[in-house]
Amino acid sequence: MLDREISHTTRQKVFYIVLTPTAVGAGVFLLLGALTPLGALASAFAGLAAGAVFALFSAAGLHAGIEETENELRDLIDENFSETIYEKNKLETILRYMTDGTVAVDTGGNIIHANESARRILRMTDEDVRRKSYDDIILRFTDDLTLDTILYDLEGGDTLGSFSYGGATYDVSFGVFKDSYGKDGGVVIIFRDVTESQKLKDIQADFVANVSHELKTPLTSIKGYAETLLAGGIDDPSMAKNALDIINDEVDRMKRIVNDLLQLSRLDAKRQVWNMKEADVIALVRMAAKKQGVTAGSKRQQLHLFVKDRSFTLTIDRDRIEQVVTNIISNAVKYTREGGRIDVEVVRDEYWLYIIVLDNGIGISELELSRIFERFYTGNKARSGDMSGTGLGLPISREIVEAHGGNIVIESELGYGTRVVISLPIKPAEQNPA
Repeated sequence: MLDREISHTTRQKVFYIVLTPTAVGAGVFLLLGALTPLGALASAFAGLAAGAVFALFSAAGLHAGIEETENELRDLIDENFSETIYEKNKLETILRYMTDGTVAVDTGGNIIHANESARRILRMTDEDVRRKSYDDIILRFTDDLTLDTILYDLEGGDTLGSFSYGGATYDVSFGVFKDSYGKDGGVVIIFRDVTESQKLKDIQADFVANVSHELKTPLTSIKGYAETLLAGGIDDPSMAKNALDIINDEVDRMKRIVNDLLQLSRLDAKRQVWNMKEADVIALVRMAAKKQGVTAGSKRQQLHLFVKDRSFTLTIDRDRIEQVVTNIISNAVKYTREGGRIDVEVVRDEYWLYIIVLDNGIGISELELSRIFERFYTGNKARSGDMSGTGLGLPISREIVEAHGGNIVIESELGYGTRVVISLPIKPAEQNPA
């Protein structure tokens, strides 16, 4: 009875015992839990393969060890899976909120991924992304950025491109991405909207050209008359006076250009000093109109002033607002033909005072009207001839008025005239309705 119990107990606790004829010569491997269960099992099989193994395992211990290892592996897999999901979500969030459009294309031209910005830029729907190739999409806008063209450029080391569509300009960069085997998996293409920066470059280019022209003209005139004086004209009193008068006028013109540039620089840098005091706006407008009356008279124009109030006081920088009104009336006189008419009116309501300048001059085209407040924009020189300036007057005027809490609105029709409305707040700006 005792022998049977021992035998039964042994069978419960012993997994296997292996003895071979060469056990003594080859050595003994006794594994009783000194190694991890899976490691012990691997060592036992290695010993069996060598032909001389004695292995003893506790069945209960092996089962518990395998279960523990299984739990560890499960925890490790869960941890790695969670980390993968986290990285995936992070990447998707970054791509979703990128202002640059990002498109991933496989080697067959299929769209793998397109973020929201790319869908907006390329006018792509979900159906487009699922069913259309990259070339089908990009050929709506340009034929310079097809997949074959991009791959050809990449072979030559070129990673940049660009295209324009619908008034917008985009810079494009691209590069190859690898798959899990290190082979080319496709191309990532990034679209960046550079419309505003391109517009700024164009404005700067126009500025250099315009200012160079505006400065070159008086300088050429000054040099020409100076040479005339040096060549003997100074001995002729009439010729000398005429030359000096022209030189003086051209110097004044250059001075105005430089002053405009300096004032614009101060406004940009928020360094403009405002002398805010109570001032009579009606008197200010009368003075500005009177100053331009001489020029209007020389062109046989009718310049009329309409005001209901004898006076009206606002807290403003008087000199700066007079500068604005003078500039607007001056433009009306400048761009109105001989014998034309300019009306200046001052009206007000509970919240705003309006200075309105209306002319029946040459007018402004719709395209030019959309750009009229761009710095250095001078419009169509073929139409305006020598009357165009540096294109700084209106931008400066708008900045001055906006600094007072007001605004300037210009309405015009080519060939029929222009209407300019300067609005100044009567009450503090925050109390005025939009």
